Amino acid sequence: MKRRNATIALVIILIVILMIAKCNCYNKTATAVRFVNPPIPSGDIPFSDYAVDASKGDTIMYASGTVLLFPPNSFVDKNGKLIEGKVEIKYREFSNPIDFYLSGIPMDYDSAGVHYNFQSAGMCDIQAFKDGQPVFVNKKSKPEINIATVNTDLAQNLYYLDTVTQQWVNQGKSEIIKVSNSSKPAPIQMAINISQPVKPEKMSDDLPIIKVTVDSASFKELLSYNNLQFQLDKQETRFNPKDSYVDWEDIKLKKGDKSGLYTVKFSKRFGDKIKSVEYKVRPVLSDKDYGNAMLVYDKKMAQYKKNLEARLLADKGSKHAYIKDSINNSKIDQANEKTARVNKIIEAKNAIIDAQNKNIEQENERVIIENMRNRTVRNFQINGFGVWNCDRPLPFPNSFSVQSEYVDFNGKEIKVHVTNVVVKGQGLLIPMSTSLAKIPKNTESMIIGISEGRFAYITYNELKSLNITEDTKNQKFPMHIVSKENNNYDFIQSVLQL
Repeated sequence: MKRRNATIALVIILIVILMIAKCNCYNKTATAVRFVNPPIPSGDIPFSDYAVDASKGDTIMYASGTVLLFPPNSFVDKNGKLIEGKVEIKYREFSNPIDFYLSGIPMDYDSAGVHYNFQSAGMCDIQAFKDGQPVFVNKKSKPEINIATVNTDLAQNLYYLDTVTQQWVNQGKSEIIKVSNSSKPAPIQMAINISQPVKPEKMSDDLPIIKVTVDSASFKELLSYNNLQFQLDKQETRFNPKDSYVDWEDIKLKKGDKSGLYTVKFSKRFGDKIKSVEYKVRPVLSDKDYGNAMLVYDKKMAQYKKNLEARLLADKGSKHAYIKDSINNSKIDQANEKTARVNKIIEAKNAIIDAQNKNIEQENERVIIENMRNRTVRNFQINGFGVWNCDRPLPFPNSFSVQSEYVDFNGKEIKVHVTNVVVKGQGLLIPMSTSLAKIPKNTESMIIGISEGRFAYITYNELKSLNITEDTKNQKFPMHIVSKENNNYDFIQSVLQL
């Protein structure tokens, strides 16, 4: 009997040990998943999507002025075998403390036991996939990033975020290259209209119709169709019928990320707050008007193909001259091989246009070229896909601490977590304890955080008006909490300017 009891006790002990081990494994896995954790999923910075021919290589020009160069054979699979065919590239940038905060990417760094905060001169996230599976950098043919920046501080280092070890890894330094338009080249001629016509769609009987007046200067692809209406996209799940009863003050229509898809945004001011909603819509026609619209579309499409071919030939020469004159930097004067290659990156866009049969959006081209003028880029090669950061580790600014409590503007206590200090004009985002606020000395700063899943903040001027000193022991911070409708990237980004 004693031996049986001992056996039962041993089995119970083993079960307990296994349960503890399982819990520990789960916690480790959960910690790894939460390492990069956007505090507001709806506010996370979106990726831009591109396709690259793996064998031939490609050049990508991002709207900020950043240029990404992929040499031939830049990608390998997990076994080191070269990838062929099209590779999907997902790219995004982070340029200010609100970007850093919304991304959930940690902006602190430990070196020799000393804790620092990053002052970023440019951070990006680049991912690559083939058929939905991640691919890897070919170490013999590394991609190159020329990230646009306004920070020319030579003290900035280059870091890669290792999500396995959960550490920033120092990768040396990026090379600073000045891009200028001092020679004042002639602007690109874009006289040929190549706006791709939108194929008409028939109106559905089970989706709401939204009335929008089309701006003739912005949506030329739609003007050929008579009696055009806009209908809610079938993938749009956010529609609230009550919104149709609001007398909106401002209505804006913009192109979506796919052909034939648009976004309509409604806004109205209520006191000192602005309410806004937006829905994805498609231009549609009734059965009566659809036949005539298709005849117009076929003619427009045929003309579009002719215009596109003519435009590509015309732009090849003018764009080549414009960009060549625009890229004038000190490295070319020194006949530096790397800088010459950066210059060729921009010129290579002309050759790529010859090989690509796609719509060249006039406005996008104008924005990219404008963003490249009088800018600086930081040039570096990457040996892996993920987050790269041109950063300078700085100690926490000279500051003092006060016990903190957070309230709304009616004085009611609220719970705020993931609190951070934003130091104005320094690109610094500094995490802090929820119950102990750190107030930097001799600088303007604001406090941001999350309350019930929504962005909360106190502005620079509001924090300054509290007149907090080193003698202050306890402080109530009145926080703005954005509405559910404004709990998105565009609105939250505007808060940084307050």
